[in-house]
Amino acid sequence: MILMELFLSFIVSNFVLFCISIVVLTNAIQNRKTHRKTSIYFILIIALALSLAVQNTLELHARNVLSIPYATIVAAFGYICRPVVVYLFILMSIDKKSWKWILIRAIPLMINAIIICLAFIPTAKELVYWYVVEDGSMHWMGGYLRYSSHIISLLYLIWLVYASIAKLKSKHLNHAIAIITCASFVVLAVVIESFFNNGGDIYLLNATIGVSAMTYYLFLYKENTQLDPLTGLFNRDTYYRDLPRMDKSITGVIQFDLNGLKYLNDTYGHLEGDNALSTVATIILKCSNRSMYVYRLGGDEFIVIVINSSKETILKVVEDIKQKLDETTYHCSIGYAFREKKSDSLEEVIKQAEKEMYIDKDNFYRDTKLERRKSHKIEE
Repeated sequence: MILMELFLSFIVSNFVLFCISIVVLTNAIQNRKTHRKTSIYFILIIALALSLAVQNTLELHARNVLSIPYATIVAAFGYICRPVVVYLFILMSIDKKSWKWILIRAIPLMINAIIICLAFIPTAKELVYWYVVEDGSMHWMGGYLRYSSHIISLLYLIWLVYASIAKLKSKHLNHAIAIITCASFVVLAVVIESFFNNGGDIYLLNATIGVSAMTYYLFLYKENTQLDPLTGLFNRDTYYRDLPRMDKSITGVIQFDLNGLKYLNDTYGHLEGDNALSTVATIILKCSNRSMYVYRLGGDEFIVIVINSSKETILKVVEDIKQKLDETTYHCSIGYAFREKKSDSLEEVIKQAEKEMYIDKDNFYRDTKLERRKSHKIEE
């Protein structure tokens, strides 16, 4: 009977979390092949939210049966797992890293776990937290070291802010805002539960984790519609949507056209052509700075929109891209143009960059030596 009441209490108090979990998990499982890393972290985050929901229910039960060891174990699980949620958001938002990188960055989690485990040592428990039974009820008492999970969660959030801003080269600002906002909600829920929960009846964290995960999942789904699936660059639709929005800030345009794509497709197959496009896209992206937005317009055409940057910056990026391309078996025709004044027509600047690109392409195909050298490099 007690177990049934406990189960019903768990279901009722976490009904919203269950609904969100079903939606997120269903979509994550369906997309696990195309977005494997992201799907894995979504599943882990939701699983942790559900585990923390179980922990809340068990903690209430432990207080009802007045079992101090039982309550201590359950509470420790919650303190240890809370900062893990923020860390999972970090892992989900960054590029693929090695297990060594992941483990080193997880050291604060290990330190937090050690601190929380002091609650099981009679002589040290008052540094963290402990329970006392008075007048037929159990009361929770806290020491200063219980704040370790909050501090570590905050430190991870600060790191997440830095990492999100530092990785904006291939993303719009709203990507950083989305992940930071979702993680901030989780940290805020941790703080509210910990500092404003004297009665022990505030349980925000689990639903907050679910809502944050679902919000970020929907954001990623929306973002994926803006990206070219082969190269990961922004696609043509995003280009036409961004252009009027960024019009007044654009100071230059760089256009690229991969030479010999048809030759690669016809001679070596479309997989080699796809590899060429991906390689060129990666080079352009890595050489561009944060003030530049890179798009694949379709086929073998790429364009870089430059925001509030000088001629010298643009020329350096073009030169860097040329040097990197020379290290590969591929060749691109490149054209660029500067916007001298904000009043200058953006359409004319784009046309000038395109004109310069086609001049470069004509020179490439007229230069028989260069053509033979590039063909020879491809054949090798």
